[in-house]
Amino acid sequence: MIIAIDGPAGAGKSTVARRVARELGLVFLDTGAMYRAVTWRVLQQGLAPTDEEQCARVAQTTQLSFDENGNILIDGRAGEPHIRSAEVTANVSAVSAHGKVRTAVVREQQAVAERRGGLVAEGRDTTTVVFPRAEHKFFLIATSKERARRRAEELGQPERQAEIQREIEARDHLDSTRAHSPLIRAPDALVIETDAMDAAGVASEILRKVQAKAAVPRASARAQPAEEILTHATFVYRLTRAVMNLWYLPYFRRSCRGQEHLPRTGGVLIAANHQSFLDIPLIAIAAPRHVSFVARRSLARSAPLAYVMRRCGAVLVEPGKADRSALRAIAAHLEAGDCVAIFPEGTRSDDGSLQTFKAGALIAARSAGVPIVPCAIRGTFSAWGKGKSIPRPKRIEIEFCPPIDPAQSNALELTRAAIAAKLSPGAH
Repeated sequence: MIIAIDGPAGAGKSTVARRVARELGLVFLDTGAMYRAVTWRVLQQGLAPTDEEQCARVAQTTQLSFDENGNILIDGRAGEPHIRSAEVTANVSAVSAHGKVRTAVVREQQAVAERRGGLVAEGRDTTTVVFPRAEHKFFLIATSKERARRRAEELGQPERQAEIQREIEARDHLDSTRAHSPLIRAPDALVIETDAMDAAGVASEILRKVQAKAAVPRASARAQPAEEILTHATFVYRLTRAVMNLWYLPYFRRSCRGQEHLPRTGGVLIAANHQSFLDIPLIAIAAPRHVSFVARRSLARSAPLAYVMRRCGAVLVEPGKADRSALRAIAAHLEAGDCVAIFPEGTRSDDGSLQTFKAGALIAARSAGVPIVPCAIRGTFSAWGKGKSIPRPKRIEIEFCPPIDPAQSNALELTRAAIAAKLSPGAH
């Protein structure tokens, strides 16, 4: 899931984006900091900000990354506070106006999103150029006077408000009239006027709209055809579960623990690590109730497997995309009191280690008001991980952890931490 926040300088994009990212457990991408970093490097090397070729060379050779708090690193070193200097501020519009500079930086921004699988990005072209297909787009606006007041207050220099306002208005003109990626509002971006709102209020408004977009009204969930919200164990589900259990018990010497943490009734989201194709049947065997699984749509290309998945109530998703219909389907299952299992890593681990979690299903859990049960799976990578042609008779284990309230701001981190703790060598 990608949330793109756009708008003019000083509209509060960075502060708001950080809050939204922290609340949803997503990565924060400060696109403006990347252009400031390139500008700082240009000035540091004594180059002319108006020289496109020299600026482009700097953009192409400077390694830009972010630390765990979303602060930019320039060739591995902290970019703050250097990139916020008055000199950088005065020249960043000139440097970022170069087409070759923007091409290099945008390519890196999109690469970050691809690696992370989802993020919250802010900037002055994130909704139109960088992430034109973002699932959620917002355009923050405020008067130049209000933006100048905020910036002067932030700098602790209220006497400079009039001067800062002139600078902001000049930058607005440059950003709006530049040839490459000008500042414009995407037609599908929601406009939020922030003059009378603080950062917390703007962030809350964005979160409300994001969660509302993912939510499915209870009446709608009940009105859908029964086969679309299959919340009970069918004959096919029970038969498949029994066959898998007969195979798993002797061949893999499987072990199940923590079932008492999984509510027997009502909506609940199981979030598990993903090591192997063996994981889905293992959860079905261990769970003392019907489970609907979130699985890759490509698995349904096989007619027999598609039939089994349909009769077991699976929710099919397109990996690597903001699949809105899948989120609605997950929310519908949860609203209807079903147990849904998802792998927040998005795909099987390449080496058995725990990967970054994506936050899509967390939104569905929050909107439905259901608990998240972390689920740790061990041994399935050794038994049948990526690169292994046939399953091997290894010991596999599954353990359900105590439920987590999705309303907590750090629910995603808590879920991943609970699983990581169970996967650590000393945990078993």
